[in-house]
Amino acid sequence: MSTDAVEVALYDLGVKREARTGFAADPGAFLARYALDAEEAAAIRNFDVAALQARKVSPLLTMGFWMMNHPGRSRNDYLAQLRAGGQ
Repeated sequence: MSTDAVEVALYDLGVKREARTGFAADPGAFLARYALDAEEAAAIRNFDVAALQARKVSPLLTMGFWMMNHPGRSRNDYLAQLRAGGQ
């Protein structure tokens, strides 16, 4: 996993409205802008924050990504996703 590319994508999704809009409209096309492999893109597309953190992606970026992009935007759901990924 190229952590730098993933973190740039997550940063953009956390702070740029146009990035969030593009991701919501067509996640595949949006993620194609970044140097991500298929596994990285799938982890982002599927909001698999546990997999991202297991690969040393910043927890601050994964939480920001979740809170700004996940349909539920729930802190409890975020924590449950992290716990489920650790099993």
